[in-house]
Amino acid sequence: MIRFACAGRLDDVSVSELARAAEVTRDTFYRHASSVTELLSIALADKLAELVAETNEQLPTRAELGGVLSAGELRLLRHIEELAPVYRTALAGQSAAPVRRTLTGFLQRNLEVALRVYPDIAPIPEHELDDESVAVLAAYAASGTVGAIEVWLSCDEPRAVEDVRRIIKAGAPEWWVRATGGAA
Repeated sequence: MIRFACAGRLDDVSVSELARAAEVTRDTFYRHASSVTELLSIALADKLAELVAETNEQLPTRAELGGVLSAGELRLLRHIEELAPVYRTALAGQSAAPVRRTLTGFLQRNLEVALRVYPDIAPIPEHELDDESVAVLAAYAASGTVGAIEVWLSCDEPRAVEDVRRIIKAGAPEWWVRATGGAA
């Protein structure tokens, strides 16, 4: 799947072609995913989960939080840069929605955890920070980040990770900038 996406092929790859390339049956394919794009989304979700697994399993102290979040941003952007042809194909194609949902969902879930564990980073008073507020704040930040990543990858000559990180941080919600340690 990754090979097809790297080659700029996603929307025109059939389940039969992918199954032949993977040397599995169509039945085996359908036991794991309902479409080529869903299989790619599952593979990317696994790679994103590895990013989180690389961090210390213990929650950082509040004093360590900014550094941990900032390092996580950098790891995510380096991961995307490493798989740029895959993400570029997946986010630009007709079937982009599942991959966009996977990436946005990954970011949103992690932001929700940060807001729940460290409510002082939220831009609203803690007594107003219910489940819906947490979800709205996290979705807003996650969706904006994914939109920025899509634009970054669509450029003819994408900027270096550090440059795009600085630009994304400059446009990030103020509460997130503060949570990750101020300016990029």
